[in-house]
Amino acid sequence: MTAEVIAAISAWAYSGMTPNTRLEVVPPCQFLAGIDASDFDWGRGPVDIGAAIRDGITFFTHKATEGTKTLHIHYGEALNRANAAGMPFMGAYLVVRTPGNNGHGSIQTQVDFFLAYLDGKTPWWRTRREFFLQVDTEHWGYDDVAPQHGVLACDLLRTQTGKLVMHYAPRWAYGDTIGGNHPLWASSYGTNPAVPYRNAYPGDGSSGWVPYSGRTPTILQYGSRLTIGSQPICDGNAFRGTIDQLRELITGKKTMMALMDDGDFNWLSNRLEGIAHMRNAIAGGLGKGDPIELVQVIKRIDQNAATAVAQAVTGPTQAQVDAAILKAMLDPAVQKGIGDAIAAHLHVT
Repeated sequence: MTAEVIAAISAWAYSGMTPNTRLEVVPPCQFLAGIDASDFDWGRGPVDIGAAIRDGITFFTHKATEGTKTLHIHYGEALNRANAAGMPFMGAYLVVRTPGNNGHGSIQTQVDFFLAYLDGKTPWWRTRREFFLQVDTEHWGYDDVAPQHGVLACDLLRTQTGKLVMHYAPRWAYGDTIGGNHPLWASSYGTNPAVPYRNAYPGDGSSGWVPYSGRTPTILQYGSRLTIGSQPICDGNAFRGTIDQLRELITGKKTMMALMDDGDFNWLSNRLEGIAHMRNAIAGGLGKGDPIELVQVIKRIDQNAATAVAQAVTGPTQAQVDAAILKAMLDPAVQKGIGDAIAAHLHVT
């Protein structure tokens, strides 16, 4: 089984396509790429999240609220599209406003307004391990929001949800005045070209990654006129690291393999999506030249399922163990785990 076939199966597991769908393998990204969007993007293109994934996008976030008065009405549709398409990492962001400015409430009220909107439009977000939150503070001219308001919003969100919270607070607005210890989401556009997003990335050593406020940026927004998938005029963002490193940052878990080692049978059966498809694809046996990672993943799944059953059931028979493994492998909810294991360096379109 070639790497191209495995990449194709991974993409199929992510997107729900049939095995007969034609897939084209494209080179992997040199960085993990992401989009941040808002209602303003919906008049510019189709907001096709599946197309963005096939173009190599790994994370996606959408504006939900601003202060205590503004709702972005496409938030729910955007995140539900992303969830259905299999976006590996997703988030929502809150634009903080100065309390009292134009009638906006306290930071606590803004946070509550934000969380209530997320619960109403995407009720699944709290249980999605790979879901993160973002606070946006900027100088708007009509409201030059102080950085401490963003820090307080980050603190409250982290305390109330347990989720990773990233702070979009650019150096050009705040310099070294940003407190707290939340990961920084920086922005530096350079000449801001209107090109495909890969062509605009300034490199891992660009000035956009220079530390400020005592931290090196975790995410760099490096353009606002980029083409991603079928969508023009996008904000493009970069994470300098691997998919496992981004997962560890967001979930607090090192890798999917580490999660499997926990022996959590319920988590395994509910979250390892796509294993049934992959096992069917290799039902004839793993051949010479197959990636060792794939062999190890399949063996580890079998081992952990058997171990979990043995722990959960008193004196199981071999038939019971076999039945439990088969049930886990054939669970229709199982569609994304194998993609997580092999998609770190492969993208398909």
